[in-house]
Amino acid sequence: MTNPLQTRAKTRVTLAGAAINLVLSILKIIAGFALASPALVADGFHSLGDMASDIMVLWALRHSARAPDADHPYGHGRFETLATLALAAVLVLTGVGVIWDAAGRLAGGPDIAPGALALVVVAVSILIKEGLFHYTLRVGRATGSALLEANAWHHRTDALSSVVALVGIGAAQFGFGWADPLAAIIIALMLLHAGWGFGKTAAAELVDTQAPDDLRTTLEGNLNATPGVQGLRDLRMRKHGAQTLADVSVMVDPQISVTEGHRIAEVARARALDEIDALSDLVIHVEPAGHFEGFGAEAAPLRAEVEGMILTLAKAHPMIVTLESLRLGYFDDGLHVELLADLRPDADPVRTESQLAETLTDALPEVVVLRLHRISTVLRD
Repeated sequence: MTNPLQTRAKTRVTLAGAAINLVLSILKIIAGFALASPALVADGFHSLGDMASDIMVLWALRHSARAPDADHPYGHGRFETLATLALAAVLVLTGVGVIWDAAGRLAGGPDIAPGALALVVVAVSILIKEGLFHYTLRVGRATGSALLEANAWHHRTDALSSVVALVGIGAAQFGFGWADPLAAIIIALMLLHAGWGFGKTAAAELVDTQAPDDLRTTLEGNLNATPGVQGLRDLRMRKHGAQTLADVSVMVDPQISVTEGHRIAEVARARALDEIDALSDLVIHVEPAGHFEGFGAEAAPLRAEVEGMILTLAKAHPMIVTLESLRLGYFDDGLHVELLADLRPDADPVRTESQLAETLTDALPEVVVLRLHRISTVLRD
């Protein structure tokens, strides 16, 4: 389930980033033209691209926070994953573009030195964008949002590109024009590395890659600590945007009732969701403990196939007055039958059970155990 407080925090930091990028892009583009600094103009357009990515992030956050519906029963968290993948592609393309531009500048020689005031504009941009990077990264990690972490690194790319511009402009003042494109290539390689990492993570989520082992271990320990749970099977976990979904089979005593098994599963689910913050939903399937993969589980007939015969044979016994209920148990050795009956006052329960067991096993070879219980008086307050 989406946390409204986390959604507001993610929206707030993204809106702040979009506003800051808009102001910085306008300031750097105007100053770049006024001070004859092509590097500052390019840096301004980079900030404008950052603003576009913020808008994309806002769109993804808005859609991923929507509640599950008929078309998206697991929620809309994958919108955030798709946006993360798109943002990773932007980082990679930006890195490639920077390398291309830097290589051309190295081949073309140093640029003409711009006005010294351009250094001030770039320095201010670096400080602001670095602060925005740390703010966004902190919120992203606190909310478990890979999208915000990727967007934080996109903010840092703008700060780093401003560093490139600062180095280039400063070096140009002293005649070292080659320093700017060389630094740009180094930074571009950092962009490619970050983009690849986020893209790989997003792609893994889209193909339902298993969640990290440490989270699986935590969930296993939590479920196994629940009273009544005798083991787990088929634990599967996957990321769904900033959320983690899981499903598992919980093994319980095969002799208990369905309602008790369901109660154990509900307690296990509630504890896991309450104690593991990264887990947003958990589906539990209840199974009998032990190895129920032989004759009893696969070959024994269903209730609809044997109920009529069992009841007919039981009612035909002279010591049975009425039958209250029939319970079937499917075990490796075969079918276990339990009957709750009202017996005649002079009936011997042990003898009656033995006689009925012989009758049932002759008629139904699948039956290997019969338990006959006499109706008792139930006292109520």
